[in-house]
Amino acid sequence: MPTELYFPPNLDFGLWTLDFSHITLMDLIQKTRDDYNKIASHFAQTRQREWTELNQFKPFITDGQHILDWGCGAGRLLEIFKDKAIFYFGLDQSQGLLKIAKKEHVAEMKSGKAKFFCTAHKEKKFAENSLDNVFMIASFHHLPDEKSRLRLLKKTLQEMKPGGHLIITVWNLESKWAKKKLIKKCGSGWKKLGDNDYLIPWKNQDRKVLVERFYHHFSEKEIVELLSAAGFKVLPLEKFNAEENKGADGRNLIIVAQK
Repeated sequence: MPTELYFPPNLDFGLWTLDFSHITLMDLIQKTRDDYNKIASHFAQTRQREWTELNQFKPFITDGQHILDWGCGAGRLLEIFKDKAIFYFGLDQSQGLLKIAKKEHVAEMKSGKAKFFCTAHKEKKFAENSLDNVFMIASFHHLPDEKSRLRLLKKTLQEMKPGGHLIITVWNLESKWAKKKLIKKCGSGWKKLGDNDYLIPWKNQDRKVLVERFYHHFSEKEIVELLSAAGFKVLPLEKFNAEENKGADGRNLIIVAQK
């Protein structure tokens, strides 16, 4: 989940029945934090499969590098680097997910390979030109506005080493899968907040809605322009689904940018 924008954790959200015209950025950030804490255990259970579609980025990673996993959740990405002698930093706002991450990666933490930080109340800063590669896997789309997204990207650029790579994944809005979901769900399950902004239900095994997570759908043009405005060089985009099939209809948009 996202790790920027810091507000006191004094709001408790159930399923929303509010007038969405009055939702503030503070509400959305707090809601996302609360949502992931509520579903932490179930969410982590559904994220056990290794991200094989990200294996293509292994060549970017060499021993001794400093790797940032922004919105790390339960530390799933760390499994991809199990054969690398790296320094991994996992950041997340969900204390629930980080508790699971620390439980599952005790060995990596003891060896000094991995460190996890909760950024719900305090921003984690890194020295300029200190990070070799940064991953934002299924997390960047939770930031609620362009200002917070651009702020994060500029901060990340400053902390990265020249030539370092930023890898972002978001849902592919142009896929048939996404369009079908939008047509089917809008007005019933998905709640539209604004242009390409939605509350999307998370259901348990019994199909009961537990929370409704905020999600921003990025077009290719939007995210490329955002990265360029922050100072990144954007490499050719690719689209994948969970089974690694490439193509225009891939469910996930993978963006690679370079400092």
